[in-house]
Amino acid sequence: MLHLKSSVCIEAPATRVWQCLSKVETIDQWVPAIRYAHCETGQTRGAGTVRNCELERFNVREEFLEWEEGRSFRYRGTGAPMIAWATNRWTLEPMGEKTLVTSEAELVVKGGFLGRLLEPPMYLAVRLGLPNSLAPLKYYVETGKPFEGNPRHLPVPDAVC
Repeated sequence: MLHLKSSVCIEAPATRVWQCLSKVETIDQWVPAIRYAHCETGQTRGAGTVRNCELERFNVREEFLEWEEGRSFRYRGTGAPMIAWATNRWTLEPMGEKTLVTSEAELVVKGGFLGRLLEPPMYLAVRLGLPNSLAPLKYYVETGKPFEGNPRHLPVPDAVC
């Protein structure tokens, strides 16, 4: 199992950050790989919500397992190539007029023992992208609009407030 954690300091109060994060169907506004997201049943908030994210070559189905209004949520996703399933917990920590956002993911690679052999190179590949992976979220919350262009062109955001 792979464990990944990243954080970003956003120059906005937690209520504004939560307002953006909790609109689960707008994830495509700050995750460039997602082309479109929608919820299956019309439920768009809280535990039990199911979100489908359409990417270029595959779709991911995410079921929200936990939801602490204004503070955190956790979902489990399936459908990504090479990944049996993954969970991701998003947590907000108010820091005055700033907010520390933390994403903690666990990924299980398909293929049993052979799949586990792929974990070290997968971990390195993902870790190389993590420092800037939350930059589009920071941009979206702080400006109110999605970043146009390659997110690698955004400055690497602070991981602490």
